Amino acid sequence: MSGHDIDRIIRERVESRRFRIKDIDQLKTVDDVFNQYTIDALRELMNRRVIDEVYGPVAQGKEAKVIWARAPDGIDIALKIFYTSTAQFIRGRYKYLLGDPRFTGVKISNTRKLIEYWCRKEFSNLSDAYNAGVRVPKPITFNRNILVMEFISYKGVSGVPAPLIKDEPPEDPESAYLTIIKYVERAFILGRIIHADLSEFNIVNTGDELVIIDWGSAVKANHPNAIEFLLRDVENVNRYFSKELHVEVFDSKALLNALLRRYESGGQVMSDEDGWLLIGGKRIIDEAATQ
Repeated sequence: MSGHDIDRIIRERVESRRFRIKDIDQLKTVDDVFNQYTIDALRELMNRRVIDEVYGPVAQGKEAKVIWARAPDGIDIALKIFYTSTAQFIRGRYKYLLGDPRFTGVKISNTRKLIEYWCRKEFSNLSDAYNAGVRVPKPITFNRNILVMEFISYKGVSGVPAPLIKDEPPEDPESAYLTIIKYVERAFILGRIIHADLSEFNIVNTGDELVIIDWGSAVKANHPNAIEFLLRDVENVNRYFSKELHVEVFDSKALLNALLRRYESGGQVMSDEDGWLLIGGKRIIDEAATQ
């Protein structure tokens, strides 16, 4: 199939899934994620000129569906719309909510309110990671159960989402591994945040760079289970890159100990030209290699 044919198919797919503002009430007949509560939230975002057009779903998970949309300036954006009625959502989130000061006093039995808090939490987590220099979808805003963020496309093609690295492994696995370790540290040291669910299922490959997605489960560094979650993230990353991509990885405990020492050192944090944090003049990979 020629590039021209691919472009034509993509354009036809866009047109077939496009809904303009005047058609917003039709969304509930097209996709079950668009109940009246969500449509009202979407209309508010459109009235605020955050969203101009809504296209169609590009990803679906247990707790949310990601919808491709476009901003008034013509830029592609992603709408992560959390389902508003699912007991599984609540059961699976207790361990991430307990101990998080942002959820103090939240009534867990109120599912809709909890989901609004969860949406706000992911926006906050994304902001912390983004401001720490981690490559994540840039957060834009949120409303009720809708999180608005940058659309991460594959090779810059409009409306085509970047695949997970498990489906599209990086061309240079060794460099990719170091990049993820770099991001884990920047999130922890500068953002004071831990992804807490990091694996090959939430790292995407744009063809040019790796982007870490799905920050809803992330916890602050002072969470009671922070060390457990941080170690699990490191172990998951090491497992994937060593077993699937045959990369020689650092020892998980050595990486964890280096992260904790650097976090607690209180020393000046600088950054080199490659984005590695320098604490005491050393990169984390220098410290982990000596363990």
